[in-house]
Amino acid sequence: MKRLEKKKIKNPKHKKKSIIKPKKEKVLVVAQEFKFARLLSGNEKKTRDRVLKTLKKWLLNCFEKGYEFKEDDFIRVWKGLFYAVWMSDKPLVQEELCDNISSILDLFPVEQIHHAVLMMKAGFRVLATEWYGLDQHRMDKFLMLVRRYLRGGWRCLKRNDWSLDSCQRFVDMMTGQDGLFAVKTPSFARNSLSLMLHIIDCYLEELSKISEGSLPPASLASLLQPFTLHVRSDTPLSVPSRRLLTQLITQTDLGLEYEQKTRAWKKMGCPPGGPDALELMEDDEQDDDEEEEVQDDGPRVLDPRAGRVSVFLSPLPVPAAELAEQLRGAATSHRARRRAEICAERFLALSSSEYPLKVPDEDIPEAVPKGVSPGRAAKSLARLERRLKGTTDELALKAMSKKQRKKLLAKARAGLSIVEDVTSENREGEWLVEETGDTEDNKDEDKENTKKKNRKRKMKNDREEGNKKQRVTGDDVTETSRGSDKENRSLEVKKKKRDKTKIKTKKDNERKVSVSDGSKAVNSNNSKKINKENKTKTQKDGIQNKVMVQSIASDDKNEKINKENKRNEESERVTPSKMKNYQKATQAKKESPKKVRLETPKRVKFVLKKNSMQLPVEYYKSVERSPDIPYDGNRRPAKTNLKPSTPSPINPFFKKYKMKIK
Repeated sequence: MKRLEKKKIKNPKHKKKSIIKPKKEKVLVVAQEFKFARLLSGNEKKTRDRVLKTLKKWLLNCFEKGYEFKEDDFIRVWKGLFYAVWMSDKPLVQEELCDNISSILDLFPVEQIHHAVLMMKAGFRVLATEWYGLDQHRMDKFLMLVRRYLRGGWRCLKRNDWSLDSCQRFVDMMTGQDGLFAVKTPSFARNSLSLMLHIIDCYLEELSKISEGSLPPASLASLLQPFTLHVRSDTPLSVPSRRLLTQLITQTDLGLEYEQKTRAWKKMGCPPGGPDALELMEDDEQDDDEEEEVQDDGPRVLDPRAGRVSVFLSPLPVPAAELAEQLRGAATSHRARRRAEICAERFLALSSSEYPLKVPDEDIPEAVPKGVSPGRAAKSLARLERRLKGTTDELALKAMSKKQRKKLLAKARAGLSIVEDVTSENREGEWLVEETGDTEDNKDEDKENTKKKNRKRKMKNDREEGNKKQRVTGDDVTETSRGSDKENRSLEVKKKKRDKTKIKTKKDNERKVSVSDGSKAVNSNNSKKINKENKTKTQKDGIQNKVMVQSIASDDKNEKINKENKRNEESERVTPSKMKNYQKATQAKKESPKKVRLETPKRVKFVLKKNSMQLPVEYYKSVERSPDIPYDGNRRPAKTNLKPSTPSPINPFFKKYKMKIK
């Protein structure tokens, strides 16, 4: 029998994964896109213009073949377009380039509106990512690019007759998760807030330029959805979007008419009744002139230029009821809800043919009643001010102390002005400005202050000497009693000096009063008699004071001796630390408490002596005298601006490596 041969079952080996090769067409498209991006960012203007023309032809060829583009394809192309604008110079060249870039959107056919929306999305995305790197010198041309590119997008929607489908696609592109106007801003648009604000500024202007006022209200309501969303949420764009909606209200016929009335009302001086009390008058001659001017103009101008070339914006139809419904949607916070309610109320009022942004009644002045003249009212105000000033002066005098009042009365009797003193003391806690110049009065005051300080120092020294004498023991008391005669003599001398100073001050005051009252014709004989009388009085007072001082000094010394004996007896029991504390307490009681003045005026001194002005001639002379003026191209700077370069460490293996190579 034949054996059945078993079929050998082979172990199935791991099959290699089939590598899916991309189509040749797709590879070529990506390579061409990279090439366009590289050439568009070149230095020469001729090459940039040539590549831009070839890009347009290439796009038309792709549309004919039916190639389906993706967002990444347009992003690669837009990188090159961005750097083409970056490299362009001169305003006219930049304007032409921006117009050429926006005209790329006109190449997209009506059937491929979704590709046009993708192209717009890629453009805004690239601009948002690169916006943070722009400097102030390049900002203007990129703002112009944004405006022209938005205008190109409106042209695409106009070719589709502003259909709801195309408008909704545009809104989804703007407000989607990756959209520029999403409620939660995407990561690439975090540093591009100024770009979004510029788009909000240009939004209605460019829409009115392209649509010319013939726009269905439903499509306009759908195009305004991004801003109603931001009004109902707390985002950085909530306030700008609310302003855009108010701008839409003001550009209506009711808004323009009310604006003309308010201008005339303000020119008239805001009479009572408000702008509604005025009526507009039509001039037939002006209307005829305007019609002739419009007929003479050729093509419509979209951008204002020099040479009296202005742009006329046609008003847009406002879908008030639809916008009010959109604003009544869910809000993210109480503040956002309140904001949306205010905007919705305005649109509801506009739908009922009432202008909601009128001047409030509180700001309109009331009519002046009959019998009231402004002249009389002004006089009554002046009287009231005088009364108030008088009451303030009286209050200021009441707030003063007795010494201050006496000084002011003495000045008033002398014929001097008291206004400055009253006002300076009335201004408590305010800043007072003093001149730095040293006048004679200030010098006299400084001398008096120094004398007072010296007197206080002498008094302190006398007190300290008296305290030291009290500490002396019983054996030394006899020495103090011997020196009592000397102390009596010193006290008498001091008393005489004080009496002399008092007499001098009295004489000075009498002289001042006599000068102020105009008593110039006083005889010299009377003054001599007064001086003699004063001398006799002082001599009598001096003799009496001597007797009194001697009696008082003898009594005081006897009391001091008794007190010192008692303290010496107690000193054996008291410790030195307790003695020090007791002495400090007694000194603090003897010293009179210092007067603390609250709410003193703050004084500021402005030193204006060092302020100086340099004329241009002096500046030119100083420049000519400077040593760096003779320019020399070969001269080297004295000090380098660069940091000192430190020597790099020596490679220890350098020689060995060199030997191995050989």
